[in-house]
Amino acid sequence: MKKIIISLSLLFSTAIGYSQQDAQFSQNMFNKLAINPGYAGSSNAICATLLGRQQWAGFGDGAPKTFLLSVDAPVKMLRGGVGLNVMQDKIGFFNTSIVNFGYAYRLALGNGILGIGANVGFISHAIKGSWRAIDDYTQDSSIPNESVSDMVLDASFGLYYNIGEQLYVGLSSTRLPASTADAIGGSAPNNYSLNFDFARHYYIMAGYSARLTDELDIKPSVFIKTDASSTQLDLNVNVLYNKMVWAGLSYRMKDAVVVLLGFQHQSGVKIGYAYDFTTSGMARSGENNKRVNTHEIMLGYCFIIPDRPKVSKHRNVRFL
Repeated sequence: MKKIIISLSLLFSTAIGYSQQDAQFSQNMFNKLAINPGYAGSSNAICATLLGRQQWAGFGDGAPKTFLLSVDAPVKMLRGGVGLNVMQDKIGFFNTSIVNFGYAYRLALGNGILGIGANVGFISHAIKGSWRAIDDYTQDSSIPNESVSDMVLDASFGLYYNIGEQLYVGLSSTRLPASTADAIGGSAPNNYSLNFDFARHYYIMAGYSARLTDELDIKPSVFIKTDASSTQLDLNVNVLYNKMVWAGLSYRMKDAVVVLLGFQHQSGVKIGYAYDFTTSGMARSGENNKRVNTHEIMLGYCFIIPDRPKVSKHRNVRFL
């Protein structure tokens, strides 16, 4: 019974306060494109990143599950880069899908390059009508007894400055239209309308890479997210060994301590894993008050576009 009550509390608090949270990832240092369109093309390679997150494992039905695919590439003829994001976020009976496509104009600034980017797309928000209840909820017109959904416009804007792989700083805002999804269903006189607001979110990210020894690099970074009513701060540090294996820690304010592990190969393949030790009030919400934690996997691949060989022209003195 306790688990059912917690589940319902989670679901309905999500419905009421949904606008306060974009989907979150612990490996935010590998999730730049999804929150900052100015990042597109900054790696000078065609890159694809897949992130999968199972939050609060052990909680049971209703625990958040999030999947994200991001792809970006430089386009010289456009003097910038393009990017694509596809995301699905499931929380209980709620399912949110986001697709957007963006462009970033890149220009030299000081010792680095500044990306000025924007993207547009849509958000689809759906609610399943299969509720578990101890009474006949179908007589309550405020509770949907069928699946309902709505689709709204989405747009983001971002600035991203980097000096190679040594330093980066980013400012961005997502959900710019601040749209409202109206999930309307039922039949007269028992029509119902469930509204979900997608509030604007603002992000600040910054990171630095420093060589400690010939084999070790340290990569501290900071990630700040706010919707102007609540703020979340992530402090991260990774240590990279021999340009191949990394391990690190992250602290998410009032929420979790995260262990970060990963491997990258010179072929362009990158694999990462994050394990969240939940420190918030949800920490003991599992069955029989067991601790719930979060697993996150990242898969990435980058393909460097080779420069076209220069064609040398030679004139024969006999044919001028």
